[in-house]
Amino acid sequence: MGRCPATLPRILLLAFVLVACSAKTGSGGEGVLDAAWKASTTKTDGSPMDRVSYRVYYGTTPRPCPDGPYLAVSPATPSPGQTVTARVTGLTVGQLYYVSVTAVDSRGVASGCSQASSATARHP
Repeated sequence: MGRCPATLPRILLLAFVLVACSAKTGSGGEGVLDAAWKASTTKTDGSPMDRVSYRVYYGTTPRPCPDGPYLAVSPATPSPGQTVTARVTGLTVGQLYYVSVTAVDSRGVASGCSQASSATARHP
């Protein structure tokens, strides 16, 4: 994907957190991961950002973004510092997953991938 132009929103991952409770390894089933991050309301050049959505990429490899499956998240217009959350479902309980987030502007242009975090899928 290369570097982001200065006009793209920068994801403030001040609190990019994966919440995962312990699960029995190899138990299978419908596992989930919960992700949370602080919404950015300005572009990297400091100007206000237009309506934004996010893509939460996930997978079993350390770099799920930008080629892995993703969950599209479209929160209401975020306020400064708002925590955005997403639940990734349909995962294998006990499996380690990696998650990374991108911001997408109103033209559909995505920012660069955040650093991936990892957690083990749990029962909902």
